[in-house]
Amino acid sequence: MPEAALRDLAAALEDTGPAALTGAGTGTVPVLPALRTVVPGGGLRPGSVVGLDGPGAASLCLALAAGVSRHGGEDGAGGWCAVVGLPGFGVAAAAGMGAAPERLLLVDEPGDRWPDVVAALAEAVELILLSPPERPGAAAVRRLSALARKHGCVLALTGAFARDWPGTRLRLRVEDPVWEGLAEGHGRLTGRRVRVVAEGRDAPGPGRRADLWLPAPDGTVRPVETARPPLELVPGAVAAGAPVHPRPSGPPPLVRVPAEEGIA
Repeated sequence: MPEAALRDLAAALEDTGPAALTGAGTGTVPVLPALRTVVPGGGLRPGSVVGLDGPGAASLCLALAAGVSRHGGEDGAGGWCAVVGLPGFGVAAAAGMGAAPERLLLVDEPGDRWPDVVAALAEAVELILLSPPERPGAAAVRRLSALARKHGCVLALTGAFARDWPGTRLRLRVEDPVWEGLAEGHGRLTGRRVRVVAEGRDAPGPGRRADLWLPAPDGTVRPVETARPPLELVPGAVAAGAPVHPRPSGPPPLVRVPAEEGIA
């Protein structure tokens, strides 16, 4: 990354102001409401490293950026998020999920000095979405993990080398994606239903999971409503109008009435 670009980045960080700075004692880094049931504690742990896996990892990046830029900050009115090494990041799609584009810092091609870029950003943003351009070395991992803990910044890793980062305590994975809108080979994709799974040391046991629209037809992220099973007609006489519970054949049973309640 050219030196001029690094200077521009430093100037942009100064413009974020002191309200963008976070710390480990400020609670959790917020996520969208639809993700709060699957993320342990209802938010990301400040200073932690999170892995994003599965065929919808890019959509998870958008959703995490939307949660921070819309609900982060010291007053909950919006925080800052950085996106490093993801030139295909969809700003318009993130805005559809609720992100505030003016609170997103984009570094598409960080180059060989990507650890320096991440180190500078960790001091001023709550969340860094990072796709490392190479297998991270031990020195870079120690340095950036320590800076994330110091400043309360979450490192969310995606891409080919995301699993090569040791110390990842939480992984969010997308499973079973199903697109809506196509019928018999034609139509327009309108929404995608997925299952989001949280695993790792911060989600012990079998982990957590939630069925979500990612995205819904209107572009937002929301839970998949559990539909009631449709009513079915009972075959045979019931469908012809007979009573559902047929009366037993034969004389009615005798009913004994106690003396104190009966007629003398």
